Amino acid sequence: MHTSTLALRAEEAVPAEPAALVVDESEAARMLSLAPRTLQAMRLAGSGPRYVQLTVRRIGYPVADLRAWIASRSVASTSEATVARIGR
Repeated sequence: MHTSTLALRAEEAVPAEPAALVVDESEAARMLSLAPRTLQAMRLAGSGPRYVQLTVRRIGYPVADLRAWIASRSVASTSEATVARIGR
């Protein structure tokens, strides 16, 4: 089997998008490599990703908003990170 065939099959095995449009808090924290308590604190401070109120006692995080939040925090150097934090 050729290497290109193996690479193609590996890509086919991993879905590009999660099946769900909205994930719960623990899954969102896992996706962001954060502790759920950190995500809760960020939500209370208004500094975390956007979320939706699904019921009175349940929130969810749209996967598209998690991706957008990560993209908005991307920097190329430490000087950019410092400026971004001061400005926010």
